[in-house]
Amino acid sequence: MIHRRILSREMGLTTGAVLMVLVAIALVVLFIRLLGDVARGELANEAVFAYLGFALLYFLPVLMSIALFSGVLMTFARMWRDSEMVIWFNAGVSLAQWLRPVLAFAAPFTLVILLLTLVINPWAQTKKNDYRDEIKSRNDSGLVVPGMFAESNAGKRVYYVESLNPLTGVVRNVFMQSRLDGELGLVVAREGRYAQLEDGSRYLVFHEGRRYEGRPGQLDYRVVEFKRYWMRMDPVTPGKRDLNYRQLPLGELVDDASPRGRAELLWRFSLPFSTLVLAALAIPLGFVNARARRSYGFLIALLMYFIYYNFMSLSQAWVGQARLDFPTALLLPHVVMMGVTLVWFALRTRVRPLRWRPA
Repeated sequence: MIHRRILSREMGLTTGAVLMVLVAIALVVLFIRLLGDVARGELANEAVFAYLGFALLYFLPVLMSIALFSGVLMTFARMWRDSEMVIWFNAGVSLAQWLRPVLAFAAPFTLVILLLTLVINPWAQTKKNDYRDEIKSRNDSGLVVPGMFAESNAGKRVYYVESLNPLTGVVRNVFMQSRLDGELGLVVAREGRYAQLEDGSRYLVFHEGRRYEGRPGQLDYRVVEFKRYWMRMDPVTPGKRDLNYRQLPLGELVDDASPRGRAELLWRFSLPFSTLVLAALAIPLGFVNARARRSYGFLIALLMYFIYYNFMSLSQAWVGQARLDFPTALLLPHVVMMGVTLVWFALRTRVRPLRWRPA
């Protein structure tokens, strides 16, 4: 009982610390990518943090699996390095007896990952698409970044503003290019703002500027000077969505007998189950030679994780291509890795090392 409490506490602290580091790294990488989308005009400023949350939620199951594997591995490596494992062996605690507390610790992680992959992430992907359509149907004010060109409405409009007042929404020194029915329109104004009337119609209102209209390559351009110019903003109608299996609820995915549907269902069940297998595999991989003060276990563990992850991805691809049936793909990677785990346990519990004997 004592070794279980000590192990659970240390694994909890180590896994939590690793998960925090992984989440922080993921947030930084995703935030940089989203800022690049904003700079290119592909994403509104107001949507950055919402997209950041959706993306982090999607990658959270994988991050939790890596954190648990690393937490168990680092805990046992520390115990081997400080000779605690030798003391527990002398007290009658075998290496196999650590399996029960490790799996008990990994069970809540597995349930959370299962909930994320089966229920929460499909719902989040649906909400992300709905939010994306809502952003597209709004006005283009979120795309305007002072000092940078921004495109909207599939490149039909290009904006450039010198400065933006975030309190009033008024922009100064505005440049806008629009294309309509083959004609090119350029508007240069001292300032501009968005306006919405009581009937819900939306307009761009420019003050003190000029508008140039005409067809590229011709000389009959029209120049209009104005004190105030109103431009109607037509709402963007969301196009037809392609079927995205990542956002299908579990019930619809189970009823879907297509290869792509089976492949998505395979991945949703494979990732939680692999978490338990990796947690068990980390016990023998955490071996450290206390005399040499070094171990190749971390490199082997990294290699094992990538082999396991790629094996699951390959099985998913084969199911999606109808080259492998669903039950075989669901069992094959995990059965193989459980066999590898048993082999590692057998190697670590041998009293004598493996040696070739002469005939």
